[in-house]
Amino acid sequence: MRSLPNLLGLFRIVTTPLLFGLILMADPVADMAAIALLLLMALSDIADGKIARRMQVVSPFGVFLDTISDKIFVVGALLPMVQLGMLPGWVAFVIIVREFVISGLRSFAAAEGVVIAAGKLGKQKLTITVTALIWRLLASSAERGGLMGTMFGGILVPPLQLWPIVMGLALIWTVASALEYLRHAWPLLRRSWEPR
Repeated sequence: MRSLPNLLGLFRIVTTPLLFGLILMADPVADMAAIALLLLMALSDIADGKIARRMQVVSPFGVFLDTISDKIFVVGALLPMVQLGMLPGWVAFVIIVREFVISGLRSFAAAEGVVIAAGKLGKQKLTITVTALIWRLLASSAERGGLMGTMFGGILVPPLQLWPIVMGLALIWTVASALEYLRHAWPLLRRSWEPR
């Protein structure tokens, strides 16, 4: 039980290729399986930190797993969507570059003995991004005549076509959370810029 938080992090990493493959199948049934897996991954990401704190088993390895696993499964969903033309490449580019910048910034700060904790926007970003990815998959499944396209006589199809708005919100949170990190790190960056 004490290893459960770490196992949840490993679960997200190990199942990312399955998520990638399900989306790439471009099939309504596979879309629904990808949505279920994406939801499970997101819920496990929310749960592992809470479990670790409650059981008092927070470890550097667990923090590392938690930090990288959410980035890995989000990229694992984005790339096949871009390949299939479900999302423009620049959307994935913005989200992925943000992750590189923040990871680099946190590593730099740690080397200087400073911890930059995730801010409120950073914590919200993953939830909004996963919601946008699921919305896009639901719309794609409906377009292919899947379950969402036939439910309630197709009444759900028009709301699903609003996925670009939800994806736009995810991008706003992506950029805003990056700016939040940079604002917290700015004093450190400013000090480090000047020669010692």
